[in-house]
Amino acid sequence: MRWKSNILLGCFVFQAVTNLAFYGFVPIMFSSIVPSSAYRHIAWVLPFLILGYFALGTISLYYLGIATNFKRAKKFGAVYFLFGLLGSLWALLYFMRTPVETPILFAVLETWVLSSLVGLIIFLKGKEVSVPPALSVIAIALLSASAFLSAFSAQWLASDYYVHVKMEENVPKNATVIVAYPEQVPSPNITTSS
Repeated sequence: MRWKSNILLGCFVFQAVTNLAFYGFVPIMFSSIVPSSAYRHIAWVLPFLILGYFALGTISLYYLGIATNFKRAKKFGAVYFLFGLLGSLWALLYFMRTPVETPILFAVLETWVLSSLVGLIIFLKGKEVSVPPALSVIAIALLSASAFLSAFSAQWLASDYYVHVKMEENVPKNATVIVAYPEQVPSPNITTSS
């Protein structure tokens, strides 16, 4: 059963490190789940949803390593990995239909799907899985740092979205918007003035 513990811990750590490496990848995943018509009304909730999502993982890790109660760890962990699996699958399908800036996003989503699926299977099939308390604390720290980075970047995404929405509302439809930098023109003098 030791290999199940190592793989399960690896799934948590992999997701935390991946999210940290990509500066809060999870908000992109959650943003694709929310319908665009509702996004402008509930974007402010996104950081709290992300913190709640990662809280499920940290609570599960607490019960896996520190409190050693597998039944409780299983409840929180299964929900954490289920949300991760469904969210990453939805985002993967969403980004297959829309153009993306980088193909790395597909690779990250696919590995998130795989790690969530493996974690979910281990929780559903496992009888008694536990991890050493020290490793559990390290994984909790990584997942917590990942959660706060994601919540911060989700807040930034929501603010950026609202700024663009407000700009679009306040600019008349027939207005000309200049986005380039103005060109420097020499000041008029005797030779150039008419």
